Amino acid sequence: VVSGWTRFIVYSLLVLSLLSLLASSLAVSLFSLPLLGFLLMAAILEIAYFVRLVIAFGLVLLSLTLYLDSQKSQQPISFSYQLLLFGFHIFLIILML
Repeated sequence: VVSGWTRFIVYSLLVLSLLSLLASSLAVSLFSLPLLGFLLMAAILEIAYFVRLVIAFGLVLLSLTLYLDSQKSQQPISFSYQLLLFGFHIFLIILML
């Protein structure tokens, strides 16, 4: 059983990931324009980078909410598993940035 906050964070991360993917593909498609395309691409990629930073912060919040949800449940998850999950989220953050 997960809380509403965990669901909200997961769906928000999904939407932000799709927005980042859309912004990156839009930036690549605008690169073919002469000078304006390069400037637009740089601006859009900067926005996409900011979105990835927000996703990274959301992954840390996701680890925290999953840990808190496991503490409330009838069958608590072991702390070593929680550390492994947190390590995986940190690995995803490093890959993303």
